[in-house]
Amino acid sequence: MSDKQMIQDWQEKVRASYGDEAKLYDYLFSTMDNFYYRYLETTVIKDLRTAPLAPHFWGARSHETSMVEALKLTNPVAKKGIMELAKSVPKSVGPSVQYELMVNVEELTPDRGVIHMVATIDWGFPDFQDQARRQKKSVSLNYSDLAQFRKELALKLEEACEIFL
Repeated sequence: MSDKQMIQDWQEKVRASYGDEAKLYDYLFSTMDNFYYRYLETTVIKDLRTAPLAPHFWGARSHETSMVEALKLTNPVAKKGIMELAKSVPKSVGPSVQYELMVNVEELTPDRGVIHMVATIDWGFPDFQDQARRQKKSVSLNYSDLAQFRKELALKLEEACEIFL
């Protein structure tokens, strides 16, 4: 079998596995679910799953109520903000830090796609509306074939999640 034939056979196999939109979303969501375990689970929130957040937006959100755990982040901007939160809000009030990982799917087909990923740390307790008390990292994935989508999805999610380290 020639190299060209082997490549064509492999491409056919990939297309059969991920060749429709539902399978692509399943792959996207299961990959995201794996990232929640590593980056978004907290002392009180476990077993996160991807859910719709708005039209074309999917992801998960969690809250860390332990300031000791939240301060384990090494992100200098977030760490400083969380330190201020821990100092200014009494423990009896129950301060928390909100974590979020979401994707905005502009296009997701076997032939091409555009996915924007956003990871957020928000210490704007209690309403989490203050942009100045939020750290975000955005990463985009533009692909033109299924192999590129499968290869780059986890890499791009990992890049967005660097904010949680």
